[in-house]
Amino acid sequence: MIYEIRFSLTRARWRVLFLLIALISFSLSGCAANGEKKPTVRVRIRPNHVAAQGPQNRFAESLATPTPWVRTEKPDTTASSKDITERVISEATGQPTPEPTPTLPPIPLGRPERIIIPSIAVDAKVVPVGTDVDRIGNQWFQKWETASYAAGYHEGSALLGETGNTVISGHNNIDGAVFRDLYQVQSGDTVQLYADGFRYDYVVEDQFIVREAGTPLEQRIQNATWIQPTLDERVTLVSCWPPTGNDYRVIVVARPLRQGLAEQQAQHPDQTN
Repeated sequence: MIYEIRFSLTRARWRVLFLLIALISFSLSGCAANGEKKPTVRVRIRPNHVAAQGPQNRFAESLATPTPWVRTEKPDTTASSKDITERVISEATGQPTPEPTPTLPPIPLGRPERIIIPSIAVDAKVVPVGTDVDRIGNQWFQKWETASYAAGYHEGSALLGETGNTVISGHNNIDGAVFRDLYQVQSGDTVQLYADGFRYDYVVEDQFIVREAGTPLEQRIQNATWIQPTLDERVTLVSCWPPTGNDYRVIVVARPLRQGLAEQQAQHPDQTN
């Protein structure tokens, strides 16, 4: 009985330890070394990503959120005392009554269903993916699954339009290779995501590559901070690199643009949450 208890505790410790490691180690078997050779592209490899200077501090300034529009079943059409006062002043001075400042409806929340990256000709569906538990020798660890012939939305990461980190991964050289050219994305490129008929526009702010295979535990934990929850709103895209292997991870960080979505909401106010 004592042996069984000690074995269970040891196994539990390994589970906790390797849960941290495997946040970014999604299905290495899905990134086989059989991709096509691509023209040489200049890439940035970060050998020592520091978690303390990672995503929660790097992009801490979030975009201003529009004032929520509260919809009521029976809107009050009675003029307020402020409206009456402004009207009286306007009639007395002959000046037109100032138009009220319009407010935008709240951003609807949605699970991504489609992704378009024009700069690298990506147009793929997005499906939810979860985690799996794997065993190597006597060690257990958790890894993210990778969707086949589609990009994979990490279940539990932020929804589109929600504060937090929306994480989407994809293969680079097998099963459709939807993110084959993700390493060619540059700052300023646009990313379009679709959910429930709405388009969410993002602009790339950072793209870099970190080594994953053969690195110490500390480095893999630091790599994993890029797909953890954040205090700001962002989309993080992840794939393997190079095109003929999987020793590295390409990480793309994009931030939201509101104009396109606001125009859609004005055209379809009945679809907002």
